[in-house]
Amino acid sequence: MSEQNTLHNTVKKTRLPSAALLLGAALSLATLGAPAALAQTGGVLPLASVGEKWPIDIETYVIRVSPQDAYKPIGLEVYSPTLNLSDYADGRKTKAQGYFGDELYGKNIQFSTTFTLSGTSGTVFERSFGMNREHTWESLWASGLPAGTYNLKVNSSGDGKNSFALRVSTPFTLETSDFTVNARDTEQSDLLVARLTVPSDWVGKTLSVTNYDIDGPKEAQNWVVEPGNKRVDLPSSDNGKYATVKFPITAALVGEWAVYIKVLPTTKQYSNAVTYSFRLDDKPITARVGGFTPPTTAKISNQLLVDVVDPQGNPIPGASYTLSNDNTVRPTLPSGYVPVSATVLQGTGNVISSTELRYTPGNVKLRFVARPPYKLLVDVVDPQGKPIPGASYIEAKDNSVRPVLPNGYVPVSATVLQGSGNVVSPTELRYTPGDVKLRFVARPPEGALAVDSVAIYGSQRIPLTGIPFNLAGKTYSTPITMPLRPGDYPIDPTQLAGSSVNNPPVGRVVDGTTGRVTIEYTPRTEVTLLTSPDLLGACDVAQLTATAKTDFPYKLPGTLNLNLPAGWTSDYPLTLRGDLSSGNPLRLKVPVRVCRTDSAEAVLDPVGLRTTGQARVRSPGGANITRNVEQGARAGVAKSIEANAQGYVVTLQITADSTIDNVQITDPLPTSGSAVRGPLSVSGPSLANLSPRVDGDTILLTRVIPGSYTLTYQLLTSLPAEQVLTAPDIRW
Repeated sequence: MSEQNTLHNTVKKTRLPSAALLLGAALSLATLGAPAALAQTGGVLPLASVGEKWPIDIETYVIRVSPQDAYKPIGLEVYSPTLNLSDYADGRKTKAQGYFGDELYGKNIQFSTTFTLSGTSGTVFERSFGMNREHTWESLWASGLPAGTYNLKVNSSGDGKNSFALRVSTPFTLETSDFTVNARDTEQSDLLVARLTVPSDWVGKTLSVTNYDIDGPKEAQNWVVEPGNKRVDLPSSDNGKYATVKFPITAALVGEWAVYIKVLPTTKQYSNAVTYSFRLDDKPITARVGGFTPPTTAKISNQLLVDVVDPQGNPIPGASYTLSNDNTVRPTLPSGYVPVSATVLQGTGNVISSTELRYTPGNVKLRFVARPPYKLLVDVVDPQGKPIPGASYIEAKDNSVRPVLPNGYVPVSATVLQGSGNVVSPTELRYTPGDVKLRFVARPPEGALAVDSVAIYGSQRIPLTGIPFNLAGKTYSTPITMPLRPGDYPIDPTQLAGSSVNNPPVGRVVDGTTGRVTIEYTPRTEVTLLTSPDLLGACDVAQLTATAKTDFPYKLPGTLNLNLPAGWTSDYPLTLRGDLSSGNPLRLKVPVRVCRTDSAEAVLDPVGLRTTGQARVRSPGGANITRNVEQGARAGVAKSIEANAQGYVVTLQITADSTIDNVQITDPLPTSGSAVRGPLSVSGPSLANLSPRVDGDTILLTRVIPGSYTLTYQLLTSLPAEQVLTAPDIRW
């Protein structure tokens, strides 16, 4: 493609279709360049960047810097980066002196080409070139680069074509998988397009070579030279078309390949832009391009050399620089290095700062000097000189240093061990730059937390020992005093049977003090009073049994008292002091002479828990029990029997002061002789569940509400009255 009408008749800018672009995998690459004689015969085969209507919008060339070649001079140079108006725009239609293939397809058109080199750390440089009437020889990047992969992108803007040539210093190469060359010649020379190396692991795969827009077989021939100097012709693509040849790789094809193009005498144009693409099994692979012998009369202009050295003049490992489009250079320094100065050693430029120089294009050499970081050693230790885990320090711009201590540590002192500095406080040192060693001393927090546990029983606080609790993921037992760092520590108590426990307050530890937390348990107890018999003759003797029970596993001191009404007397003590705990109730048994129907009272101190037991003076007898549960409901059952022809009628009178679920009434049958319980009948409040269920000696009421209930049944037995009466019990 060369002339204006040819360019405008071709396709718009599109990427190569997948069938033509399919080629991939990496290539082992070396510098591409035709021999000097070939390069001079017919001139240099330039690369090209087309501004509009071309499949490749931005030409991309890859430069790889291995670790062993890091910071070696790249020597990236370009010939004719500008669009030369003398080549085409001034009306020349024939080959002229120095003709290089630049074309502009209209008058008063602005055209520019931008060269951008970037790596993993960002842009290295970006330079833009416009239009003139001479071919210049420019140095884009003379210095070295850190190890890595760099992309040189070439992007043109405007309706035209810019031809240029690139080269790099040994051992570096320029690689690309899709690129455009400008075939220009009138002497029918073999012009080298690219080289690539086919390794042995490609055997069995397919290599594809594609050309685009040669404008037909009368314009140019192109071919590949396989290993063994075997030539294989490639088809010449038509105007705006692609032509692809696929090569199944065999062992005989492993080695060096070369691609050539030759302009034929039948050509209608002096320069022809042609795009080539390389694929391996439909994935892009890179070939080696660039490398050339410039015209002997071309002198390098605008060569920029930049040194980044230490105060002794030695190159700083890892240092580089950046170049902006306004000819401003800035050094890139390894971490910690401090800029010292900037100098223009050759050429013209202005020193803006120790990290910025602005130069006038030409042969320029610049130098940046930076010093390595001073050695600042900071110890943060405890009074025994051991490093404090988790401690660090911060350094401010005014050369002041402050320690960063773990929570709770208390500063003790600050010292300058080496170098010069001032002690501002135990938490601040200010030093004079240089090799300095500082030390901060801090002590760990010295707080503690004491945890104990008690049972709140009435007005008494009964100490408990061996009660487990959890703190910070660990289990301890009370009482205990634990050294802890200052802070707040939630305590998770263990639940104890027969008691309730509130979450204790958070344990607070303050440096130099001992915090204290008490876990408080409130035991639950119950009292029952049994009168047997509860139906008796006047002034007969009944046995009163008062019982205090708990499921709390630790001893609770208590006093059980019996209060007798008028007409009830006893010669025995009515008070019992002792301890009760789980499995060890406190029980007071007293014979009492009952001369009138009334109720006795059992009282458990120090909690003041009360219950009553009734006895009636009539024959043949009865028994009753009342249960009062601390912080709960109160209910009782009274049992009476009446003789009849079949045996006895048994009446259970139940009273409740609260709604209670699952009330269990124990009504044992006589143990001597045979006795059979007949069907139950029940009466009581209409809203209650009045469907009792009998299971052995247990009668279950699903739910009762406050009020009185009467249960009766026939007891079939031949036993005498004194053997029939058994003591009932009630629980829930």
